[in-house]
Amino acid sequence: MILLKYISGMLNFQVLSNSNLLCTLNLELLYPAEKDLQSFDHRWQEFFASDLNNQYVFTRKGNTISYPHKSWVPEKNNGKYSTLFLFGNPAPHSVMKDVCFAYEGGGVEHRFWKVFRELGFIDLFGTDKDIKNKFLNLEYNSPFRLGFEVLYTFPSSASKPRWSGVMGLERLFGKQAIKQILIVEKERLKPLIDRFLRNNGVIIAMQKDAYNAVSQNTYHLNLAVNSKLSSEYNENIKIYGTPPTRWLHTNKMKDLLLGIKEKIGRLY
Repeated sequence: MILLKYISGMLNFQVLSNSNLLCTLNLELLYPAEKDLQSFDHRWQEFFASDLNNQYVFTRKGNTISYPHKSWVPEKNNGKYSTLFLFGNPAPHSVMKDVCFAYEGGGVEHRFWKVFRELGFIDLFGTDKDIKNKFLNLEYNSPFRLGFEVLYTFPSSASKPRWSGVMGLERLFGKQAIKQILIVEKERLKPLIDRFLRNNGVIIAMQKDAYNAVSQNTYHLNLAVNSKLSSEYNENIKIYGTPPTRWLHTNKMKDLLLGIKEKIGRLY
């Protein structure tokens, strides 16, 4: 049953049960000029072939592309300080598995969960399905009530540099088109942030574009690396910026996240 529907024409979101979204992109509205649409089609072929999981994630019918998205922002509230981690975009493998940071190749647990346990943000163990259910039902130990979300719902390969991450999306869509998509994605995010944080919480942006989308200043990697990148979403919601998630295995990133964790602890 459809609970809610955000419509922009060019990019639509149907919100189904349990924070599941069906996203639909209309390429004819995104590229009204035939030559631009043809250029996209050429890039799309290489992008689609860059990750075997794309065939299970994307459904293209003519000039319409549909794909699922799972918003890991729980409705439940345990009274703990709400902390939203905002990332760039998901990987097709995780979308296919319907879980944030799904197990990596060969069944190895994603380093994200290992690092977050090590730093005391969350203590989740188990299969992908176990992690998803426990996370959304707040069945974990943490000083915070956590939410995970992305700036761009459109997935891209985590292993092919040319098409990976947000830079891969920029290459696929082009500068003008990605700006149009960003406008719609920010409209999607606003009610989600307002509902989850309820004017009292923290956002930790772990990707440059994610930080810029919600902050009042501009992302600088040097500031992020030295724990000096912060802003405000509004007068009651603080934003902290970090280096990208590929830094997670480094001691620098771990120390930085621990520092942010301590700062949050002093806010409440």
